[in-house]
Amino acid sequence: MTKGSVVVGVDVPGTSGDAVRWAAHTAALHGVPLKLVHAADEVAGLPGGVVDPEDTTTRDVLRDNTEALSTLQQAVGEVRATFPDLPVEPVEVVGDAVEVLLAHQQDALLVVGTGHRNALSELILGSTSLGVAMHATSPVAVVPPDARHEGDPHGLVVVAVDGSADSVVAARVACHEARARGARVLAVNTWGLEVVGGFVVTESDQEEFAALQERQRQQVEQALASARRDYPEVEIDVDIVHGKVVPTLLDRSATADLLVLGSRGLAGFAGKLLGSVSQRVLRGSACPVVIVKASAS
Repeated sequence: MTKGSVVVGVDVPGTSGDAVRWAAHTAALHGVPLKLVHAADEVAGLPGGVVDPEDTTTRDVLRDNTEALSTLQQAVGEVRATFPDLPVEPVEVVGDAVEVLLAHQQDALLVVGTGHRNALSELILGSTSLGVAMHATSPVAVVPPDARHEGDPHGLVVVAVDGSADSVVAARVACHEARARGARVLAVNTWGLEVVGGFVVTESDQEEFAALQERQRQQVEQALASARRDYPEVEIDVDIVHGKVVPTLLDRSATADLLVLGSRGLAGFAGKLLGSVSQRVLRGSACPVVIVKASAS
């Protein structure tokens, strides 16, 4: 959930430019500051940590040995040109990109970009975007390179709801973002192979099929209860789908401005930091994806 600030990782323009623009637009929508964080690889002789703007020695070394300062300055300039009233704080840090971004996650929405799509139309998730999504306790937005932000929005935020603790938080985050965007929320729930009375339920005209649909709807409504209570102005529709979760969510992402889901659903393993569904959705989504954990509430 966008709280006190939006923090975006700044890398080479080819992988983070769209993420920076999306983060700036989101910060402006919520009326919160934007922090642009660039992590420079360790350079021999330089101590790790945040580079003080007045530390000319360190900045000279970075300028002579990396493209760090020019990359960050370019991102700041683009944001200020588009959002002149948005409070922007550039932060240059010497250190590991994942650790640097995680150190700035308190009371924030973290935003990271991805690489371009491969031959299978899947996004190439770099070590930074995947590492941040796996280890962050705050919400993380993973933005594909062709993500829409200001222009021609669909007016729809999709959220995956399965009744897990993560999906309860995801529903609240979806409503929070939808309110800021003037959008509606579509809560998507899927179910697959079910056996009732020794028979596999597959046909929509079966009595058991309708009963299973209703069971899933009640599960979704329980997970949506706090979101409906606290965001009464947001329109929430429920979509119960008999089918596979990943293809269903990827299909819905094509007409959404944002897709929100928990890091692990009911089928997730407690020891896993990021479930297989979340990773597959991240690689295939047509829109930005926000990953949340129950601890983020």
